[in-house]
Amino acid sequence: MARPRSPRLIAVSLAITCALTASACSSASTGAAGSQGDGKGTIEFWSMPFWIGQDDKVQQLVDEFNASQSDVKVNLTQLEWKDGREKIKQAMAAGQGPDVWLMNNGLELDYLKAGSLAPLSDLGYTQADLAKFTDLVKVNEYEDKLYGAPLYFDATVMLYRTDVLEKYGYEKPPATWDELKTTASAITTKSAADGSKISGWQFKGMDDHVNAINSTWESFLCQAGGSLTSPDYTKSTQNTEAGKTTMNYMRSFYQDKTSPVGTSALNGFIDGKVAMFSFYQSVIANVETGGAKTEGKWAVAPMPEGPKSGCSMVGGHSLVANAGSQETKAAGTFMKWLASPERSAQYMDFHAIFPYDPAKVEPAVKAAYDEKTKGDANWTAILEQAGRNTPDLVLQDRHGWSTRWEKQKSAIVAGVNGQSSVDGSLSAIDAEVGKALDAER
Repeated sequence: MARPRSPRLIAVSLAITCALTASACSSASTGAAGSQGDGKGTIEFWSMPFWIGQDDKVQQLVDEFNASQSDVKVNLTQLEWKDGREKIKQAMAAGQGPDVWLMNNGLELDYLKAGSLAPLSDLGYTQADLAKFTDLVKVNEYEDKLYGAPLYFDATVMLYRTDVLEKYGYEKPPATWDELKTTASAITTKSAADGSKISGWQFKGMDDHVNAINSTWESFLCQAGGSLTSPDYTKSTQNTEAGKTTMNYMRSFYQDKTSPVGTSALNGFIDGKVAMFSFYQSVIANVETGGAKTEGKWAVAPMPEGPKSGCSMVGGHSLVANAGSQETKAAGTFMKWLASPERSAQYMDFHAIFPYDPAKVEPAVKAAYDEKTKGDANWTAILEQAGRNTPDLVLQDRHGWSTRWEKQKSAIVAGVNGQSSVDGSLSAIDAEVGKALDAER
């Protein structure tokens, strides 16, 4: 699955660190100002293992790149998800950061405001290169320039147990909020009566992976027509009618015991004890590890549509380059290779969403893309969901995100399970995030 952003990054803002340690984030700390190199040299690449389920694949890709040419050598430092982003931030603040590293789609505002990232146009990307990306690439835009080359996108979708739905008389998955609630409640009730004890639905994040409540909440808020911030990103806007509608809807699953607090959405789904849940589509890799427990017994559907739409949260990862590197040309060469249409088609092996418009890539790549999606109903659902989504929510989330993601973990869970009032939970988020937004200005 796609890993949500670590709360440990709430540490000191990179922009403030740069201001306090004059040379720490300047190009002089890694090379002469404006130096790009001649396109030949050694670059340092720091990454978490983004190939879901195979931690050694990133090193294999780096080795493949190194063997493919002789001008650029890449040294990989592989970090862990639990603290990798924090280590990169600390290294950058100390003037010892990598030339290229992995960052969540949407990028982090501290780096952008500090001028720490090189725009793709300075890394050898032409307008023709940039035109091949889908519109979702705008999640990496800042002040009219693109700063991240997406490896792949994630989109929150719904997963459902076909065997469970069929057992209780449902031939297709729910397509709306009302249908979701009705179907889930019926499965919970009927399965309790026959001794199966299956939860019809579980919200990812109300379980052992509490950080996931952020993407879950923001997806449902979007479907209710809500937003995270005002259009100018200066005000937190969750305590609204859309926010209350969303929380009351989610809360209803626990009030009537359709969903039990604390049951793992993913593990319960694999064991056949949770009929439906939603998360980024790359969680498919985890479901497939269930072997005989899940094989042929589940499928993917677009998100049930809420009062306003069927949108959902966008995730995934991109490559970014250090603006202060002496080797930005070499860095660009590597980024264009690792984030190329050819490699991105390979990332579809773990159900990563292709970041390019298939109609704009080379015929051989399009053929590989078509081969992976052909006749696969799960890919049809994933691509439908991706087509419903826009960059807007991710661009809002960039502002005050570390404060928001930390506060939502406690406030949303407490509001949904009834430990605090709906108004109190949403007001607490707006108050806390509002301070962070004020500090950004």
